[in-house]
Amino acid sequence: MRDAALASGGLVVAALWGCGLDEAGARLASEGGDDEFVTLYDTHAMATYFDGSLGPRTGVITVDMVLAGVETDLRFWHGHGGIQHHFRILPEHFTAMRCLKKVFIETTMVDGHKHKLFVDFSDARWRVAGAQPVRVPRVACESSSE
Repeated sequence: MRDAALASGGLVVAALWGCGLDEAGARLASEGGDDEFVTLYDTHAMATYFDGSLGPRTGVITVDMVLAGVETDLRFWHGHGGIQHHFRILPEHFTAMRCLKKVFIETTMVDGHKHKLFVDFSDARWRVAGAQPVRVPRVACESSSE
């Protein structure tokens, strides 16, 4: 099981918890009752525009990536002149994701500008279609005003 593999430091094998939960059931599992765990789903990173509107999906952040917590570089949805924008997810971003916080990240500079995107594991709208709930050990979360 994923929880056991994490505790032992062994290989993480995909394991599912609570298959078939509806959104309300998943939300209850992640927000209440069991303070030691949170339920996560593979989730799309979402590009944003300067006016606050949504851009396209720009990559998938998997639960396995969040569990690993390792700095990760991903390609943004577009580039310019053959050079692609990239974005970097840092360990502190993954920790915030495990706390169900919406994380904003900027892309690399290409053609004199950057873009902004977010990852939000707390909102079912951004889940990957067909993603299964995964029960993940909760981490210490800092309070913030955001």
